[in-house]
Amino acid sequence: MKRLLLSVAVLLGLYGSVAWASSVNRARSCLRRADLACAERVLEDATRGSEEALQIEAFVAFYQGRYDDSLAALDALKARGLDLEAEAPNTPFRPTAEAATDFVRHEGKGSVVRHARGVDAVLAEEALESLEASRRTYDRLFGGGPGHDVVLDIFPTASRFILASGLPPEAVRTTGVVALSKWTRLLVTSPRALARGYGWKDTVAHEYIHLVVSYRTGDQAPVWLQEGLAKQLEGYWRGEVEGVMPANQQSLLAEAVAHDTFVPFEKFKHSMAYLDTSEEAALAFAQVSTMIRFLIVSSGEASLPRVLDRVRQGEDSQQVVAEEAGFDSWAEFRAGWLAWLRTLPLVEAQLASLPVVLDGEGDEYSTDPLLAGKPELQRFTRLGDLLRDAGRPKAALIEYEKATDPDGPPSPLLLARRAACHQALGDLDSALAVVEEGVTLYPEFTLLQKTRGEILAALGRTEEAVVAFRLAHDLNPYDPAVQRALVKGYESLGQAERAARHLRYARILATGGALVDG
Repeated sequence: MKRLLLSVAVLLGLYGSVAWASSVNRARSCLRRADLACAERVLEDATRGSEEALQIEAFVAFYQGRYDDSLAALDALKARGLDLEAEAPNTPFRPTAEAATDFVRHEGKGSVVRHARGVDAVLAEEALESLEASRRTYDRLFGGGPGHDVVLDIFPTASRFILASGLPPEAVRTTGVVALSKWTRLLVTSPRALARGYGWKDTVAHEYIHLVVSYRTGDQAPVWLQEGLAKQLEGYWRGEVEGVMPANQQSLLAEAVAHDTFVPFEKFKHSMAYLDTSEEAALAFAQVSTMIRFLIVSSGEASLPRVLDRVRQGEDSQQVVAEEAGFDSWAEFRAGWLAWLRTLPLVEAQLASLPVVLDGEGDEYSTDPLLAGKPELQRFTRLGDLLRDAGRPKAALIEYEKATDPDGPPSPLLLARRAACHQALGDLDSALAVVEEGVTLYPEFTLLQKTRGEILAALGRTEEAVVAFRLAHDLNPYDPAVQRALVKGYESLGQAERAARHLRYARILATGGALVDG
C-alpha cells in the first residue's frame, strides 16, 4: 500500500501521501498563477510540522523571499527521505539564498526592499518610493494587483543576479537582462554592476508590471504581451504616460518598418533574454511596446484590464488585443499598427545599442558603441584625454575628431569629451549644443547627463542643471561629484529637504556605506 501511495504522489509531481497531496497541489497551483496570497492561505490550513506543511512551506517561503526558512523546510524533508529539490530542479533555492547573503531589509507600505551592505544603501529610499508608486499606479491601471507584500531584491553584482535568476550567463551578457520578475518577487541588478549604470527605477516598475500582469491573467499572458505592457508603461509611475522610446530603438524600428525586418514573436516566445543580440532585443521591445501604445491610442487605457481579464479566461491574446483596439483580426490590427508607425517621427540616423559591460569588465571605452573593440580609435581618444587633462582642449578636439568613424554611429563618449573641451575653451553655447545632441541620442549614457549638468550650471541655469544632474543620479547614484552638485543645486533653489537627502547619499558613498544615517 505504501509503495502505491508513493507512486501516486510521484505522478502528481509531489512527495507525500495521497491524503494531503491535494493541499500541496493546491498551493503549487496558486503559485503557478502568481497568487502568493492564495498559497499562504493553504499553508495556514496545513498541520504545522507535517510533511504536507513542510512541502508547502519550502515553496511559499521561497516565493516570499524567506530563503533560510525555505532551506530549513527542504532540509527537514530531506531528513525524512523526501528530496523536494530534485523534484523542482529549475527552482534555485540554494543559489538564491547564497546570492542574497547578508542583505539589509527595508519595509514600506506593502513593499520590501533588500540590498547588500555598503554603498547600495543609497538605493534603499528611492527603491521603496518607486516600488510603492508602482503598486499604486499599476494596480489602478490594471484593475487590481497582488494581495501580498512585494519583495524587491537588489543584487550587488551581475554574477549574483545570475545566480539567483536561473538565467544562463550568456543570455544576460548578450541581451543585457539585468532584472527579472519571477516567483512573485522582483530581482534587480544594482546599477553599480554596470559600468555606466542604467535606468533602474523604471526597471523596478517594469518588473512590477510583469508581476501584476502575471497575477491578473493567472500567468497566461504570452511574452509579447507581457513585455509590450511592461515596456510601454514603465514610465507611468513617474507621470510619463506617452512612452518615450530611446533613439536607438526608434532607429531599429524605422529600419524594420522600411524593410519588414521585424523579429518574429516565435523567436522570443519564452523570453527576450534568449534573443541573439542586444539590437535584436531592442527591436523586439520596440515592436511590442508600440503595439500596446497603438492599442491605448485606439481604445484608451480602460482597454487594459479588459485585455487581461479575457486572456485569463483563455482567449487568444492577439485576437483580444485586435478586438479591443477595434479590429476584427490580428492581421487587420497589425496593418493598422504599421500604418500608424509610418506617421511617427522616428529617428532614422544610424545608432547602436550601448554595450553590455558588467561587474567591472573592460574600461571606459568598452561602454561606448563606437569605441568598443576598436583599438585604433581608442588610441586617438586616449591621446585626446591626455591633452585635455593637460589643459590643451583645442589639441584634444583634433584627436577626438580623428577617433570619429564617419561610417559608424555617433560616439556618446566622444560627444561628452568634445562638449567638455568646448566648455574649457569658454564656448559654453557650443558645449551645450554638442551635449544636447548626445543626450537626445543616448539618454542613458550617464556621462552625457553629468556633463550637461556641469555646462548648465556654468551658464547659471540652475534649475535645468539640477534636472540634468538628477537624471545622472537616477542612472548612477554612486558618483560623489553628482551628489555634491545636487546638494549645491537644491540648496540654491531653496529645497533643503532634497539637498539633505543627497548630502546623506554623499556621506554614504564617502564612508563605503558605513554611515547610513545622519
